[in-house]
Amino acid sequence: MNNKREVFLFGAGAVIDWDGPQTYEITKLIRERGFSLINSDTKITEFIYQRLLKAGYSESEINFETIINVIEELMVYFSEFNKEKKTPSLLKVFLLENNLSEIFNFSIKGGIRKHGYTLQIPINKDYPFAKVSYFDENPNQFFLQHLLAYLLTAINNLVSKYSWNTENSSVIDKETEYSLTFRKWITSKKCIIRLYTLNYDNLFKSLLEKEDIKCFDGFYESKDVQSKPDVKRILSDTESPVHYNLHGSSYWKVLSKVHSDVYSPEIVKLKGISLNAAPIFLEMEKGKTILVSNIITGYQKTQKSAITPFRQMQSAFDKDCLFADKITIIGYSFGDEHINEIIRTALKYNKKLRIEIIDPDFIKKKMDLNFASNIFPIYNQIDSNNEKNIYSYFNSKIKVFNMKFLEYLKYE
Repeated sequence: MNNKREVFLFGAGAVIDWDGPQTYEITKLIRERGFSLINSDTKITEFIYQRLLKAGYSESEINFETIINVIEELMVYFSEFNKEKKTPSLLKVFLLENNLSEIFNFSIKGGIRKHGYTLQIPINKDYPFAKVSYFDENPNQFFLQHLLAYLLTAINNLVSKYSWNTENSSVIDKETEYSLTFRKWITSKKCIIRLYTLNYDNLFKSLLEKEDIKCFDGFYESKDVQSKPDVKRILSDTESPVHYNLHGSSYWKVLSKVHSDVYSPEIVKLKGISLNAAPIFLEMEKGKTILVSNIITGYQKTQKSAITPFRQMQSAFDKDCLFADKITIIGYSFGDEHINEIIRTALKYNKKLRIEIIDPDFIKKKMDLNFASNIFPIYNQIDSNNEKNIYSYFNSKIKVFNMKFLEYLKYE
């Protein structure tokens, strides 16, 4: 790793100019989607949102990931520690249910929980996307899995509206001012290019293909509909231009492999966006299951990142940051602690590292104070200077561009 290398980290704010959805738009979508409460038109997701507000949460503290996390935590609560004995989860032993019965608007077809049962959603109405229970899933937990699959599908569909891109069709206009400026910016780099995104698209990878820059995305090249992850290359190839989706992709799909009556999920890449999410349960720790899906959302990102190829891509990001000359961070709000820890570690041990952050709301949201106390506390003082929306910290080791991505690209 002696060559100059630059790491790029893209958050939700990086794709706004390409009509990518902002967090509040996804939150609105999630609040309006999914199943309804019993005898009500109110969506379960809206019920969760209102309960959080009533409990004292502010609107700014609740987004789509908060709502999805509540659903995932309820799945853990209603799971069973021992499926044979049907003993309750450890949480349920000590915590009482708090008037949640109206959430479970379903019935078991045939009325009996047995091997291969299916759910009716809502009560006594056949659900066209009902899954079959082959592993004696707890019905409440199984219902929440159906709900989460519905919500993840809605997110995948939202991603497809701005980033659908295949060999034969694409909604991405690669000749707009935004696209052309981005392409020119990247091709001007005389270094190893390593792209990482927290979004669920391949937008920037597709733009670079117009410049004959072929980014390795972590999967084998295949003429088949599905392609498997090239795990060894993810960990060993440190020189090629790459585009890794650290939180998964709408182009990925979870295959439910079964070995000795045990789920062994495998993630593959599709030629197009996976419009129907099919997450499955996986017990990562004794008595505590998580949902494996093509995209990672909610607050269980650290646990879910332990699954292949998430784990290998995050390892590659960790290694790249430790050896990078520069990290450019665009539109990321620093809300994911596992990502922040990698950046903190790189700053601590990579003495040559410089970081540039592009965020038009950086000052408005007082993120400089957050940096000093939470994100980069390894330095004793901020020592900031600013000039025309450009702020320097720690003797210019960290530089913030308080502007939109296109403004930054033109400046560069």
